[in-house]
Amino acid sequence: MKTTYLGLPLASPVIVASSPFTATPAGIAQCAAAGAGAVVLKSIFEEQILRHAAALDCASAGAGMGDAGEYLERYLGEAYRADYRRLVADARATGLPVIASINCFAAAGAWIEYALSLVDAGASALELNIFLLPTDRHASSDEIERTYADIVRQVAEAVPVPVSVKLPMRLTNVLATAGALLGRGARGVVLFNRFFEPDIDIERLAFVAGDPFSAPGELRNVLRWTALCTHALPQLDVAVSSGVHDGPAAVKALLCGAQVVQLCTAIHRDGYGAIASIGAFVDQWAARHGFDTLDAFRGRMDYDAAGGELLQRVQYMRYFPDCPPPGEEGR
Repeated sequence: MKTTYLGLPLASPVIVASSPFTATPAGIAQCAAAGAGAVVLKSIFEEQILRHAAALDCASAGAGMGDAGEYLERYLGEAYRADYRRLVADARATGLPVIASINCFAAAGAWIEYALSLVDAGASALELNIFLLPTDRHASSDEIERTYADIVRQVAEAVPVPVSVKLPMRLTNVLATAGALLGRGARGVVLFNRFFEPDIDIERLAFVAGDPFSAPGELRNVLRWTALCTHALPQLDVAVSSGVHDGPAAVKALLCGAQVVQLCTAIHRDGYGAIASIGAFVDQWAARHGFDTLDAFRGRMDYDAAGGELLQRVQYMRYFPDCPPPGEEGR
């Protein structure tokens, strides 16, 4: 079932998220063979480059090269970008639309440099993977969200391809932020980003990596914001990226107004066949309900569908106002 995302015509609304599956030409070829509508390439991380340079600089500290760190950052940055540009070119050879993903620090200059390089290599669109951890207690939410908007504005002005933004889910006001990004040139938003979340090994008293995979129940929060966002900001394309583990979840996201769903955990769990099975379910469900096109049902369950009331409810007491306290049911 065809769709359009970021102005790109796609043969399927099921696309592959930035992940290990889109980090190599072989993986991307398997995504294409399974029927993916597009791929979002594994993010190129400025932080990874800087850490690599710092490690090499530390190892060569006794060599007496005072400017080694700066040289290594520049050299490694060029090498990483060259590898990523080759990945873009190889991905394009599959015939799939290729969305390059970038994760830089706050300085907009680096974002622009990376963006221009990847567009020059043939990326059809860009996904900006932005997350600014608010560790400064003096930084207001307005300041942080303004930084997001400034990055998007500068990148969107610099490149000729559409730009989407992968949003964090813990924003003060998702709609306000998405509206600001739209005003700065964004064509779409991805709901939502999954960040590294630490856990603690209580025996070793050490931080360890938490579970990186999404759970099916996470979809409910994303459905709420998808329905609200597509109603309030119809000019923005929405991709649902968290909690889509099967065909029914994909249909729900599309009914709420999403143009596409992005798969990652489902492929980890079920292999590349998840792409085909989810795509086939969407087609079969649509045919069963008499829908010839995705646009015939996309957005049927947006904010207007329930009069907005159910999507606004956040407290259980509004559902169960007359339920007695536990233990008092028979009194």
